[in-house]
Amino acid sequence: MSILSIPNLRIQEITDDIFLVHQIKASALFTNCDGLIVLPKKNRNDKTILIDLNLEVEHIKQISEVISPISDYICSHTHLDHSSHVHAWEDLGAKIHAPFPEYDHLLGHEILLRKFGFLDYLDMSIGESFIKYNGYKRCRHVEPFTPGTYLKFDDFIIETIHLPGHSFGHVGFFLPEEKIFHISCLGFDQHEPNIDGFGPWYGFRTNSLEQYEKDIDLAEKIFLEKACFLTSSHSYIVKHPDTTPFDYMRRRIKYNQKVVDDAIRSLKTLPKTIDELVDILLELDLFFPKHKMRGFLLEIYKVWESWFIRKHLERNKEIKFYSSLG
Repeated sequence: MSILSIPNLRIQEITDDIFLVHQIKASALFTNCDGLIVLPKKNRNDKTILIDLNLEVEHIKQISEVISPISDYICSHTHLDHSSHVHAWEDLGAKIHAPFPEYDHLLGHEILLRKFGFLDYLDMSIGESFIKYNGYKRCRHVEPFTPGTYLKFDDFIIETIHLPGHSFGHVGFFLPEEKIFHISCLGFDQHEPNIDGFGPWYGFRTNSLEQYEKDIDLAEKIFLEKACFLTSSHSYIVKHPDTTPFDYMRRRIKYNQKVVDDAIRSLKTLPKTIDELVDILLELDLFFPKHKMRGFLLEIYKVWESWFIRKHLERNKEIKFYSSLG
């Protein structure tokens, strides 16, 4: 079997012996993300290295037959679409690396649920249903690294770029010799040019829109000044000097702001508190089709959407009379 012809995987060569992998169909919503395969190359790496390639277990087994032996697997962060099946790479002999302060999320679902704040708003049973739905299993051991540091495997160098707007430990990966910049889950999610996805994700209390915009600016600067190729966790390959990814992410944030602002203007009267306003706006399904959802997914999406709304309420000029966005 050729690496380029594995069923349900789209595998594209970026440069010699480095590939972007995309799983075409998935069994659930958060079971996979696009990532990089760095095959062995003389005077670079002796064994295959994987960067943020969370695939469903069936595909991990298939692709491992072609790319083994695997020495190391590097995570960008530990949202479920990036962490659910990392254990399967460990089972195949890969040493797992993940950033502070998220590395221990891979060591047990209770840690992941608690530290991402799920348990602040939801019962453990809902969180455990979500974990089971996406097939998460714990790893046995994870090597932590500090975001912003360099990683070295044989003679292969990776510069980690801290982009914490998406999550505290979230990093992109710059490969200086190959001039590839993988921005991970920053928010460029166009699988094809001119076909929009959702855009940047900031559905947790800890997310910051201000930080997100700084991250987008930093990523654009690195791409334009240093890289020839840009990849992400949910998109096509972009070649220098195309600024489409960064223009797209900024546009999606502005669009989300307009969605919230327009919804507020549509109300005949405003409630007395921000919490009441959020509850009213949640009924409008501004970001997610919650009316189609049931059970644990509905409860989880309600929490995510509430934080999307709150982030944009903080920027709405028409509700200044609220003393707190608590």
